[in-house]
Amino acid sequence: MHDAYIILCHRNPWQVNELAAYLAAGGHDVFIHVDKASDIADRIQTSERIRLVPDRVTVTWADWSVVEGTLAAVRHVVSSGKQYRYVHLLSGQCLPAKPRQVLDAALDEAYAARRQIIEYKRLPRRDSWGRDGGIHRVGTWFPRWIVSKYSPWHRWFWPYTNKWIRLKLRRPLYFVFRPFYSGAQWWSLTGECMAAVAEYAARHPLFRYFFHHTFCSDELFFQTCLSRTPYGASATDDNQRYLKWPVNNSQSPMDLPEEQWREIWGSGALFARKFNMQPGETERYLQELEENL
Repeated sequence: MHDAYIILCHRNPWQVNELAAYLAAGGHDVFIHVDKASDIADRIQTSERIRLVPDRVTVTWADWSVVEGTLAAVRHVVSSGKQYRYVHLLSGQCLPAKPRQVLDAALDEAYAARRQIIEYKRLPRRDSWGRDGGIHRVGTWFPRWIVSKYSPWHRWFWPYTNKWIRLKLRRPLYFVFRPFYSGAQWWSLTGECMAAVAEYAARHPLFRYFFHHTFCSDELFFQTCLSRTPYGASATDDNQRYLKWPVNNSQSPMDLPEEQWREIWGSGALFARKFNMQPGETERYLQELEENL
């Protein structure tokens, strides 16, 4: 069986093209969502196996629009009518951490066990998601204009949020839709699971609307949808993505330099992020990755 790769991107079209070509050469289908605010769409190279998602969304960091763009791509995958082994969500700055043959063998093994490769933790969490375990993300009603770190109003995010936490306020729909599950944005779900998640999302418009006013809904929505399907029990709670954080509680992982390539390849992860490469550098990475086989 073949896989479907969803790539969300907004920059570095050469990097996206080299990644997509590498994946398609393995017999997989690639669905690319280009941020509507980006001007790179006409520089993305398409083919029979590589296609652009037509329903483009203007994507804003931490906003519902991240999920909206992903759902547009998911609908495109499901409507293709093909049966996929896995559907993977990658960014345009992700790359495989294993050679193609090794990656496919690892995914064959995971699929035989029907494992859902996704970070999957119920709220409240006991790690670094804030003193209330991340409940503020779903319990607080967030105006969308305060969420993004690029908004001039974002400086009021924590004073606003802390008021809700101190007063122990909860949105009414919080009690309707709990429990909530959380995890990293990037995942690999079996084709059957992805179809079930997409069906659940499509059948519950009020549930979707609830996440319009949560913080970083891309780290909540798909996990919570998954929990409403029979496939939640097979979630691994490990999305097998390699990344490095510059400091604790950073908003974005660091760019991975060439000096870390061999560490990435020996990490056991399936994919790594994030890379910010010059033209031709991605091709060199992939060539050396294959030689590492």
